[in-house]
Amino acid sequence: MPSAKEELKEQLKASPSFRAELKDKLKSALLSKVPEARPIVYNFDSYMVTDVQPGQLRVLEVDERLVLPTNTLIRLLVTASDVIHSWAVPSLGIKMDAIPGRLNQVWLTINREGVFYGQCSELCGVNHTYMPIVVEAISPRAFLTEYVKKWIQ
Repeated sequence: MPSAKEELKEQLKASPSFRAELKDKLKSALLSKVPEARPIVYNFDSYMVTDVQPGQLRVLEVDERLVLPTNTLIRLLVTASDVIHSWAVPSLGIKMDAIPGRLNQVWLTINREGVFYGQCSELCGVNHTYMPIVVEAISPRAFLTEYVKKWIQ
């Protein structure tokens, strides 16, 4: 008794229309299952918190943290609108200059969840000491289920 694989081979040899039909079905099945890739893009401004609550760090806490997923290759595009800044988060090993009129990129992968603090490390003006950066790393599942939903709506 021939197996299912052998029967399929015989049908393919015997009928060219069966071969074309099978090819079309496979092609449509493969194309229908490929999700459309869309990058997650958002811009934001964050400012230093002036009234510090218990548990927050003075001069390092911001009103809006940059939330990123862990174990994911991330491309950051950095620029400035006024003067030269330097976007630095030492615990992530990142320091990138932000120059007006120029778009710089840096790639990063965060290996563990947590909160990472940094500051502008360029002498960029009077309020240079008041430019903190806070990156919060969460799991990819939490990022997609909780955080991205806020940006899509």
